[in-house]
Amino acid sequence: MINLLDKLNELKLDNKKIFLIAFVGLLIVYVDFAFIIKLQLQGIRTATPKIIKLKKDVDNLAKDLSWMQDLERKASKDKRTLKPKEIISEDKVLLLLQEVSDLANKNRVKIMQINTSKDAKVQEEVIAGEKLSPIIITLDLTCGYHSLGSFINALENARQYIDVEDMKIIRDPRDYLLQNVNLVLKTYARK
Repeated sequence: MINLLDKLNELKLDNKKIFLIAFVGLLIVYVDFAFIIKLQLQGIRTATPKIIKLKKDVDNLAKDLSWMQDLERKASKDKRTLKPKEIISEDKVLLLLQEVSDLANKNRVKIMQINTSKDAKVQEEVIAGEKLSPIIITLDLTCGYHSLGSFINALENARQYIDVEDMKIIRDPRDYLLQNVNLVLKTYARK
């Protein structure tokens, strides 16, 4: 036991050495807090908003990606159901006018007048190796904007090729909800 006490007395340091070790330890802690930890805290403060913004961007990207994948799936389904447009013969122009009239009635569009004529500018056009005559259909309509939009969409989805060449819209002076529309359509006919 005495040996143990003698060894402990040998290990005792004087006050100057203890003070020096404590001073060096405090100096290391001060330098650590003053420079290293201070810089780390500043880095964390500036990185936090960037991390939050990046997380929001990733979330938005994930939403947009799923939305885009849904659109691609719908588009691939639509591609399977799309059929090529039909080009009518000249003797079926009256049937085309009847179909345009039916589409107008289904979409609550009132046809005031309908005229057909061959395109005076172009006598014949060669499309896909076939000679076709352009036919102009002029419609004077009375309808609302939504009905007009659904009517044009129905024309676009029709079996026959029909193109909107020109459109003029004027508000109906008798009814502010209705529009007077002059719609010029173009189609092609085989001879």
